[in-house]
Amino acid sequence: MTNSFGIPTACLPLLRALAVAGALAICLLASESHAAGAAKRGPKSVPVQIRLAEEMAANQDWEEATRRWIEILYYFGPSDQEARAEFEIGAIALRRGRSDLAAAQWEKVAGRYPEGEWVERACECLKLLGKEPPPAPEAPPEPYVTAETPVDERQFLISEGDMANALYTFALRDYLKLPNLYPDSPRGAEARFRVGTCQALLGRPELAVAQWQRLVENYPDSPHARTARGGIAAWRAVLRILGDDPEKMGKTIDDGWVPFRKYDTPVNRGLSYAEDLYENGNIVYALQEYAKVLCDIYSPKGGTNPHRPYARYRVGVCAYQLGEPDAAARQWRRVIEDYPGSDAADNARRALAAVSSTDPFSSEGGRAAPGLPSELPSALQKRFHLAGQLVDCELPLVAIKEYLKVIHVLTAGEPNPFQAQAAYRLGLCQHLRGRPDLAAAAWTRTAEDYPNTEWAEKARSAITQATQREAVLAAGRAEAER
Repeated sequence: MTNSFGIPTACLPLLRALAVAGALAICLLASESHAAGAAKRGPKSVPVQIRLAEEMAANQDWEEATRRWIEILYYFGPSDQEARAEFEIGAIALRRGRSDLAAAQWEKVAGRYPEGEWVERACECLKLLGKEPPPAPEAPPEPYVTAETPVDERQFLISEGDMANALYTFALRDYLKLPNLYPDSPRGAEARFRVGTCQALLGRPELAVAQWQRLVENYPDSPHARTARGGIAAWRAVLRILGDDPEKMGKTIDDGWVPFRKYDTPVNRGLSYAEDLYENGNIVYALQEYAKVLCDIYSPKGGTNPHRPYARYRVGVCAYQLGEPDAAARQWRRVIEDYPGSDAADNARRALAAVSSTDPFSSEGGRAAPGLPSELPSALQKRFHLAGQLVDCELPLVAIKEYLKVIHVLTAGEPNPFQAQAAYRLGLCQHLRGRPDLAAAAWTRTAEDYPNTEWAEKARSAITQATQREAVLAAGRAEAER
């Protein structure tokens, strides 16, 4: 069987792979030129963000890479890289197994931009997929955002981009930023409604109803509240027919917990965002946000952070919810050690006692989670320690993103005191993920990029040990096959 271009359909997966390989090769070739100008432009510049997107793709973190390109379009724009960003989103969609999204994205590139290398590549990929590219527009397009586009509107556009690319978990995260981090945004009601939509698309109708109920309570006169009321009634009726208990609708994940909801200071908004993520069952990113509060990411310079004990305790709760009781216990031990007279320490003691019978390795004996300095005066220190907490909570993939920011973003690629160690720890994270190939690549780069540091020596040692382990395993396999 062939497509309309006479290409055997059995060959299309190979052609798709070749298209992606070409796109990623372009990424690598372009990265050097982007990196060269990054330091001059600052951490929020588009070249720096492109480097981060490339690194995420190199680590095969496809969803994070997609979202980074979406941010380049909407949050860090306007720029002259919109066509490339659109093309790369399509290239990564193939890696995610979504040829439909890839084709739609490339059709958008071909129909939006009159000419250029990314248009040519998009048209070529479409033809390989058996699709006729749309006619090119006669005039250049208007940018997606301008310098005057408010930050909350940019955030909403990112969320919409997530939805368009079927990244519903990411979309949920990004929509929740509107009512929490931008509480005065006119998009708040719409964002809350779309959180409910994300929950429905993720197969969690009870959480969808909970979000729509909250919308009705917080924005009773909005047009989205009227729509939400209809959604609540419909889902309740469906669930009643299916035999589910409608009285369970709208309850939080753990009944005795009352979420923190205040928006008057940056750190209060950050904690409220973490709580909202937890309410919505997005436990991985709730943990990350609690850890951000713990590491003063939301605390203004010179400001106070009264939420450290509580945030540390909640990091442990999230770890336990994720099936990591030992990681949870380490966080709770650290709460008790650092804040012995606090309410959070009392909660931690009760939590340790509650899990000790079923999780004996999580009893009060054992090491505590990594501590933090009393002050974290720089963004570099905050991010570096944040990554360490995430690793200790068995979230190496999430930690990788933070280490990449330490290396490539916070000082726009210029040398900083944490880069070499962060590069080495990237390899450790890949090792923890069970990716020895990516671990070896990270350690090789550490040895090459930071040759005269202790971390280069550790990296070389790690490579040697990994090679020895592989040799032993290979010998074992050979012996078993005899």
